[in-house]
Amino acid sequence: MKFSNALTRRQKLFVTTFSFSLVTLGLCACDAETEASQDDYQTTLDNMNYPVNENSAFNAGAESFQTQPAGAPTTDGYKKVEIYDKGLQMLISTITIPEDWQVVQDIAYDPNTGRPVRHQLEMRCPHGGLSRGFANMYKFGAMTGKSFEQAYREAIQTALQGTIQNPSVGQMVADRETENLPRYQKMAQRLATQGQRVNAYKVAINGQRNGSAYTGEIGISIFKQATAMGEFGIVQLSGIGIAPSEHYEETKAIGERIAQTTTYNPAYEQRMEQINQRVRQQMAIANQQRSQQAATAHQQRMAQRNAAFNAHQQRMGQMSQMQDQSFNNYMEGLRNSSSYNSGTDYNSQDAFIDQIHERSTFNDPWSGQEQHMDGQYDYNYTNGLGDYYRTNDPSFDPNSLQGNWQQIEPEYPY
Repeated sequence: MKFSNALTRRQKLFVTTFSFSLVTLGLCACDAETEASQDDYQTTLDNMNYPVNENSAFNAGAESFQTQPAGAPTTDGYKKVEIYDKGLQMLISTITIPEDWQVVQDIAYDPNTGRPVRHQLEMRCPHGGLSRGFANMYKFGAMTGKSFEQAYREAIQTALQGTIQNPSVGQMVADRETENLPRYQKMAQRLATQGQRVNAYKVAINGQRNGSAYTGEIGISIFKQATAMGEFGIVQLSGIGIAPSEHYEETKAIGERIAQTTTYNPAYEQRMEQINQRVRQQMAIANQQRSQQAATAHQQRMAQRNAAFNAHQQRMGQMSQMQDQSFNNYMEGLRNSSSYNSGTDYNSQDAFIDQIHERSTFNDPWSGQEQHMDGQYDYNYTNGLGDYYRTNDPSFDPNSLQGNWQQIEPEYPY
């Protein structure tokens, strides 16, 4: 999935490490893409219209939890139990646990998308110990609107729900044991080539369950990548392991042995990778289509803006031509007239009033109305657009003004 902008796909790496210090039962390694957001990813997968196949019925009529049969006993008081994916109908891994321990599982990954439809996996001890795995991911970063603290808090709350009461949660510390696992290191190296970082952490917890004191740990992995919008990442909740405080150390030791003796089905990993490759191809096609659609829409918008600008320029040019023609017609008529005052009703009474107010009256060519202006100047000019320039300087050159200016005389009584 995209770390640089958002998430675009999930590659599932099952690391069935049964340990009460950390249960990594559904570690999701997230690969970088460049075009889509997590919402785009969800929408694209939903719209892919995959054909129904022989595995499509895995989600119908399944029970929330199913108890694993006892399994094949070994010679040292342990038994082997298979962890099974009902969605792909394939063996995930085989674990070796004490004969009096119990595994409860209901795991189903979508054979078309590789996403978990159900992921319920528990290991129970006769003395009340419990190990529970998760496949929950919580995004954080500027593009998600959620801080790391918020994502981390959600992961811890999910782990504690229905597990332990009155919890006391410790600090998050590095889980070197998990990071040293070959499978974890392989995943970290692959993600590093894509500019992503992954680290394992554990959080100590204490609390109560069924009236007894319990001790345990929560396991999480944190994926990060720097982007132009800031750091983006995921808090992956891996699992929680708890046991009565007096049995915690021995239970933890058994969990470490289980982790060391777990075997994985390479055919399952190969099948998951094939699914992931198909999803990547579908996402690449969807991303390309989105890019092409965005480019086409941008070109259409620019063409519309250019057309609107050109139309505006044409209208302004036409208006300017009309104004120039109107002014020229007026000035031409003015020059051809025997009297600038022809056709006016300006009389001696009006001239007397102008003298009193020390003003001049002009027959304005722009509005066709009389224009009264303060002052009485020897030289008066107009551009025919309602603007006037007046001076007593006989050497003034009207061509020094911007536009088409012509001399005009004030009104005189007839």
